[in-house]
Amino acid sequence: MGVDDQKLLVGAWLNAIGTIISAAAEVRTLAGFDDINNKLVSIGEGLQAVGTSIAGTVPEDNPLNFAGDWIDGAGAALSSVAAYLQDIDEENGVENLRLEALGDAFQSMGAAMSALGDYSTGEYDYALGNTLESLGAGLESIGTTYEIRGLEGGQAITTIGAIIQATGANYNALLLSKETLENREHNPI
Repeated sequence: MGVDDQKLLVGAWLNAIGTIISAAAEVRTLAGFDDINNKLVSIGEGLQAVGTSIAGTVPEDNPLNFAGDWIDGAGAALSSVAAYLQDIDEENGVENLRLEALGDAFQSMGAAMSALGDYSTGEYDYALGNTLESLGAGLESIGTTYEIRGLEGGQAITTIGAIIQATGANYNALLLSKETLENREHNPI
């Protein structure tokens, strides 16, 4: 396994673990446990940003995947900072929520670009995972927008989105792990 393959695998799993942490925090918020949720979201989104950025350092023939990774990573980084600011700066709550909604929207756009890139090259399984990530991040952005506007159901939409995003990220990490194991069987060290 080459360095680029290792970067892809590590990046995919950091992203997947980050989405699980973020989804767990959103479920906790929906259940009424608010003590450490912004910190958990900040950590989870941070891991997603690092994971997709590591994957973005791998040379790609497909410019949609390359750009998608970097846009997704930038969105996750922005969402991470926004969650942290929500934890330490309650005075600017609406502005921090707007940052989070924008970060989630960038994540959705980046994952959608990756999904299109995967689909166009015949990697339909990865396209499915990235589509789920895009849908989930988009729902998170919509849910946060509901919260900003004071509409009911925003947290439920955000939580469902986080779970869908985690499903897509973990699906892709498992696919990549399976491919890596199969390649090692055919090409032992």
